[in-house]
Formats: sequence, structure tokens, C-alpha cells
Amino acid sequence: MRKNTIISLIIIMLLSISGFLITQSQQSSVSAEEAVITVDDLNIRKGPGMEYEILGQANQNASVQILDQSGNWAKIQFQNTEGWVSRDYIRKRSDQNQSKKVVQISVTDANVGVHSNPSLSSEIIQKVSTEQSFPIVDEEKGWYQIQLSNGDQGWIGKWLVDSNLDTDKPVIGKANTLEGKVIVIDAGHGGADTGTISASGNYEKYITTITAQSLEKKLKTLGARPVMTRTDDTFLTLENRVAHAQAYQADAFISIHYNSAPQFPNVNGIGTYYYHDRQKSLASSIHQKVLEATGAKDRKVTFGNFLVIRENQQPATLIELGFLSNAQEEAKINTMTFQEKATNGIIRGLIDYFQ
Repeated sequence: MRKNTIISLIIIMLLSISGFLITQSQQSSVSAEEAVITVDDLNIRKGPGMEYEILGQANQNASVQILDQSGNWAKIQFQNTEGWVSRDYIRKRSDQNQSKKVVQISVTDANVGVHSNPSLSSEIIQKVSTEQSFPIVDEEKGWYQIQLSNGDQGWIGKWLVDSNLDTDKPVIGKANTLEGKVIVIDAGHGGADTGTISASGNYEKYITTITAQSLEKKLKTLGARPVMTRTDDTFLTLENRVAHAQAYQADAFISIHYNSAPQFPNVNGIGTYYYHDRQKSLASSIHQKVLEATGAKDRKVTFGNFLVIRENQQPATLIELGFLSNAQEEAKINTMTFQEKATNGIIRGLIDYFQ
């Protein structure tokens, strides 16, 4: 009798444990969310932090399952790998069904490229004209996905459009101060020269292009004459960049960069450089106004032995607008809000310099 009782208790315990495990498994399955990767070469790490070993990589549009979250990190299942990625570079599929908004294209160039992916290096699938309107399907760090008239979908840079979305306050100052001023905008790196590689694996050259194009657009509206050293993903020698300043007799030359210190992943802030004493006034004016606009940590205006300012006979400065090696700062840099604030700050600095 006792033997049968013990056996019955064991069976009940085993059934309870298996039921618990099944319930837990079901809960885990239910809690997992479908998501997609939004960048190429995203590092998958062993733990939720930059210090953990890299287990592998996932590319843009790859499907993953979110298993867990810790701070700004998400644990994912990708193919046969479980690991952690920055939440800034994944998008839940449930977030894709947002209500559409309408944006109004407002650019001076009548042939704006619509890209296959949210990257300047991706294929241009169509050109659109000034003042056309398109519904937004999705948005992602610096880009809108729009619905074209033929039913196709593509991506366009936020810096190329005006929209009904909130933006930072416009530039305040005497606009005519910049009237006719030749401003050479140098988007750092390009082509084979990728610049620094960010915490998430993005290239500096693409982000400097976004900033430069936004700055160019704003300067044009204020009556300045902006000149771009490059407008696409093209390699230029440093000497060629300086030559633009000389050829156009620039009133100001601004080289746009982003910094990196991977050995110190928490380092952040904005620093601005001059080589000749005569360049210090321009560097200081821009630096101060960018700090005021962004609220970034002040890494000071300092001497810098960079060829683009060393060999430049025109007023010239080089600005590092933040650290891409800092995952949190990179995420902020990639927002439209930061780009608006940074470029508005540069313009306010130019106005201050020329007054």
C-alpha cells in the first residue's frame, strides 16, 4: 500500500514539473517578438554590452526573434545563434503598422534620389521632383520610407524633405549676414575611405554626408553660396578638398567629422580644431553655438594638425560632432533631432563669425 502511494506521489510530481516546463516554454514562445535588423553588419554579442565577445553578425532586413531585453540591448534568436544586439538597430514588426503621414518634398534639386534601402550606398530606384508629396510608410534614423505613385516603396533622406513632423527650432539670426558668403562644406571621408566605424558597424562617411547635405540646404535658404567638396560616396584626396576652398575663395571652410575612441567606449562630446591662429575665431564661434544647440559635452577648441586646415589659406575649421564609438552617442547622432540641432548650431556660429 505504501509502495503504491509513493509511486503515485512521484507520478504527480513528475506531471507537475512537466506541466510547469510546458507552461514556461509556452510563455517564452508567446513573449518572443518578431523583429528585423535595420543596418548591415550588426554585431551579435555574448552579453548586453560592448565589452562582450562578438558571436556573429546580421545584415539589414534579417528576421530575428526578440527573447529578452536589458537596458538598450535586446537578446535575439538569429538562425542558430542567440546573442545580444543594440535595440537601436532592430525594429519590431508590430511597429511597422503605424498610421501614414504625409511629407512634402522641398529641395532645390529637381532630381532627388529615392533609395532601395535607408543608405546612401544603396541603389537609386527612382528620381522625384521638387514639391511632390508622398505618404510615409516607415521611418528610420535619418530616413523616410515613402510610397511612390507607382506603388513601389523606397527611402529618402529626412534632410531632403519638409514634413508635418516636429523639428528643432529654426535658425535665429540676421539671415542677410550670410548673403553671398561662399561656404565650402567638406563631408569627411568617402569612397574607399570609410572613416571610423561606429559601435554598431556603421561608417562615418555616410553620417558626415547626411550632416553636410542638411547644412547645404539650410545655407541656401539663407542666401549663402554653399559648395560641397563631395555630394555622394566619392573618394577625395585631402589636397583636393583644400583646393575647393582655394578655387572658390571660400569665406569659410568647414570639415565635418565624427570621432572615435573604441578603447574608451564611454567617451563623448564635441571638439573643434584650428591650425593657424587666424582660424581660431571661426572655430570658436561655430564650436560655441553647436554646444549651445546640442547640449553636448564640451571637448574644447584646440590646435589640430590636420591637412585640410593646415594647408588651407582660407578661414577653416574641422569639427568632430560626437563619438561614434559610444553606442549611446551614436544613437543620438543618428536622430533627425540631433542633425537639426547640430546644423543649426553651425549656421548660428557662422552668423556670429561674420557679424
